[in-house]
Amino acid sequence: MYSICSFYAEVELFIVPFSNREFSTDKSSSTANRSANPAGRLMSVSSLVEESNNGIYSIGMLIFPTKTAKSQDAKAVYNLQKNAFRALRFLFSMERNRRLFKRLFSPDLFAVFIDVGHYTMDIEAYSSVVDKLNSLPPTELSQMKISLQDTNQNREPSQSISGYSVYEHLGTGAFGSVYKVKKNAQGKFLALKEISFNNPAVGRTAKEKEKSIAGIISEITIVKEDLRHPNVVRYFRTFTDDKSENLYIVMDLIEGAPLHEHFNSLREKKLKFPEDRIWNIFVQIVLALRYLHKEKGIVHRDLTPNNIMLGENDRVTITDFGLARQKQPDCSKMTSVVGTILYSCPELVQNLPYSDKADVWAIGCILYQMCKLEPPFFSSNMLSLATKIVAADYVPVEKGEYSDLVIYTIQRCLTSEPKERPDIVQVASLISDVMMNYIDNLRSSQISLEKKLDRERKRTQKHYHEATVNMQNYHRLFLASQERYDRLANLSESGGAASIKSDSDPCNDVFDSADELSSSASHSESLRAAYTNLLHPPGGREIEKSTGTDSSGIEEDRQKHLRQSRE
Repeated sequence: MYSICSFYAEVELFIVPFSNREFSTDKSSSTANRSANPAGRLMSVSSLVEESNNGIYSIGMLIFPTKTAKSQDAKAVYNLQKNAFRALRFLFSMERNRRLFKRLFSPDLFAVFIDVGHYTMDIEAYSSVVDKLNSLPPTELSQMKISLQDTNQNREPSQSISGYSVYEHLGTGAFGSVYKVKKNAQGKFLALKEISFNNPAVGRTAKEKEKSIAGIISEITIVKEDLRHPNVVRYFRTFTDDKSENLYIVMDLIEGAPLHEHFNSLREKKLKFPEDRIWNIFVQIVLALRYLHKEKGIVHRDLTPNNIMLGENDRVTITDFGLARQKQPDCSKMTSVVGTILYSCPELVQNLPYSDKADVWAIGCILYQMCKLEPPFFSSNMLSLATKIVAADYVPVEKGEYSDLVIYTIQRCLTSEPKERPDIVQVASLISDVMMNYIDNLRSSQISLEKKLDRERKRTQKHYHEATVNMQNYHRLFLASQERYDRLANLSESGGAASIKSDSDPCNDVFDSADELSSSASHSESLRAAYTNLLHPPGGREIEKSTGTDSSGIEEDRQKHLRQSRE
């Protein structure tokens, strides 16, 4: 009899090879199967997960304890739980999956889950996680199951907001929440930012609310700027809901993880960013800021690793323009104190006028953090932190750790005096060699894609032409068969016969077209033979040129031809 033990043993056969797959980096293409570093992230596992985009949910359903009376079945369930947790622990090592796990596990279980470490193959190492899960009270297990349902990519939308179906709650910020939505069943997923004016974070007094709303309107103003850049998040529309008194902003859904998550991941794995990856990310940030500063006159004012999203192949997208502001044409300086202090420039910390060079300081901090995996200025004491920022007092990147160009670029961006600090165009000139190499790689990639597209276009056109000719030949062959039938009927009624096969036979045109379409002579001959056998079957009486009046024979031939034509 098929027992629960047999079922779990079969599922385990799937989970074990799932956990034992090859490693590759999270930023590599899904076709890669191997990595130079075996501690890289699991892209080969991700390729299997993304076949349905539902792997975390599918495996997560297997971790929950199942009550069973048989000890053998209980052991099978326990082993399955360990294998499922191992697969989930490997998937957690991919940065873009981490937000799902933080919502799925309770804090206590999450701590034990983290303590197992990255890429631990020993199945017994996961016993502590299973034991912790099985000891949780039923209320916590029920809450985990509800949280797990939120990761189900195939579930029905939970609600609708002004025609947008809500599929997932992505997170909550100071002013409201962000949801994963879709306009219609066939549309693509978007991000919907919900801002509640009744939220205490907006303000308690009328004056505070007015100030906060002005900051929110700043983001809406930038939405109207119609930003179009591959490294800047795309905004689509804004609208209000009279019932809930909320403001909504519809924007691109960025698949990936913040740069900050990559810092945490590498630090946990005791790895570093390779320099080519650093330049790939930094160049994209520079290109985006050049577009914002020089073409749109916009200063972001809150550039942090949390506002820089990394997608597939480390594609950079700058998000969250909640603190952004347009530069006034009559004033190159701004005075309001905004932004995250860890990445704030000295003039901001001192509450002095500042310009777009505030963003240059921020990317200098980010470049430093890509090298050291920690910000250049940090202190638990705010006064000490401000003092370090004003004096540009940081531990420099050691020579030999990265190239001199990386170290020099950090030094120039983190210049405390704004007049001596380069603007974004001057930063681009500092790394001109790197940018030229980046553009060359883009051009090579573009040429390769254009060639691939041209081959695909020619292949499609060829198949379309062949399909069109085949359809035309089929139609002509059908008409020719109908004409042959009519001729036979007329001959039978007139009492005389003529040769069916003639030089003016319309079917010959069909076979001639087939000859042109096919390069194989045997192909066209086989078509001719098949059609000849259809009208002149072996052993049948052939209608010859004559003026005889054997109408019974003609009628007999006609009936045979009709039967075989129908067959």
